[in-house]
Amino acid sequence: MAKSPNRLSASEAVRRMAEKRLKARDLVEACLDRIEAREGQVHAWEALDPEGARKRADQLDKRARPVGPLHGIPLAVKDIISTKTMPTTCGSPIYRDHVVGKDAACVSRLTAAGAIVLGKSVTTEFAGGHAGKTHNPHNLRHTPAGSSSGSAAAVADFMAPVGYGTQTAGSVIRPGAFNGVVAYKGTYGWADMTGVKTYAKSLDTLGFFTREANDLALIRAAYGHAPADPPARGQAPRIGLVRTPWWDEADPYNRKNIEEAARALRAAGAKVREWRAPENWTSLVPAQSRIMTKEATQSYAKERARFSHLFSPIMKGVMVDGDAVTRRQYADAKKRKRIAVGQLDDAWEKFDLLLTPAAKGEAPAGLGSTGDPLFNRFWTLLGTPCIAMPFNTGPFGLPLSVQLVGKHGSDDQLVAWARWIETQLS
Repeated sequence: MAKSPNRLSASEAVRRMAEKRLKARDLVEACLDRIEAREGQVHAWEALDPEGARKRADQLDKRARPVGPLHGIPLAVKDIISTKTMPTTCGSPIYRDHVVGKDAACVSRLTAAGAIVLGKSVTTEFAGGHAGKTHNPHNLRHTPAGSSSGSAAAVADFMAPVGYGTQTAGSVIRPGAFNGVVAYKGTYGWADMTGVKTYAKSLDTLGFFTREANDLALIRAAYGHAPADPPARGQAPRIGLVRTPWWDEADPYNRKNIEEAARALRAAGAKVREWRAPENWTSLVPAQSRIMTKEATQSYAKERARFSHLFSPIMKGVMVDGDAVTRRQYADAKKRKRIAVGQLDDAWEKFDLLLTPAAKGEAPAGLGSTGDPLFNRFWTLLGTPCIAMPFNTGPFGLPLSVQLVGKHGSDDQLVAWARWIETQLS
């Protein structure tokens, strides 16, 4: 039986449209049908623009040839990212009806490459820790994580093939892991963030959710990159297994899953050896937290001055924590980051990429918390490109993932290795 168009990966959908075996309008309609059937349970969307999406699809279907690498692909846009006609609420009542009137640079980039904005996906309040309304599509009683909860759930539930996210601590990789989709957080600074309501200016990084690693190469191509090819037969990467100083914090079944992935990749020809993170890395989690909360007080100073009564208790707590960070503590956190970035050079002399946990384990039950970003915070602080790759399920049948980490600026090569790894772990 042929797949419904909404269940296709972006790569497969683009190929079928290029071969005139699929119309963009049919793909949009299939996604909208899925949303109609499931949105009442999953709650992935803050706003939809079905007529705008249909109009754009019809225009693309009239073209003699594809306009770009994402021709006809529906896109979920995280609701801290500005769009021209739909509200950008940032998950806060402060901006409930706020229409910016202009697309963010990242939205313009993908629409120029042929993407179709389907709607705005749910974010937690200001992309922070206060949970939004989205449920995990694999089990509605479990969290989808945050802050990019809506985009991850929409891709996981076949409502859209691609979704935009952003990460300040673990807001792309952890939702990718909890929802069982491929998630990519780029090297810090890789994309223009104009039009994105940032949480912490020195941490926030753009990312994506997709169905498979090939789709990441398409998106990178939309940004003007020439994605690297997967390794040829007989070639395999040098992989560093990084248990991290917080290895014992991961659930036992997840630790076994990471080690199983390492064995599978070794059997496939990869050279897998352990790389021990320096002991002083234990300071990176509090360093990231100090930078994040201090910069949040700066990012949301205007909202705090006028509308602090509309902040959630969690957001108010972040402001208090940020106020408590002294200049000396902030400078010390930045220094610890610089030292750790230098220490990573040792790993890149030995390995092509690192293998490490993407989360503690399965998505926790309950919707009041988005889960712990412990295994993401320090990589975000260091600015490295990261990819969450689904691999197996946990004791409750929910997705598990591994995290792939690359050298700063090596995003396209990391995507190529991810394509190889995906094949070996499937």
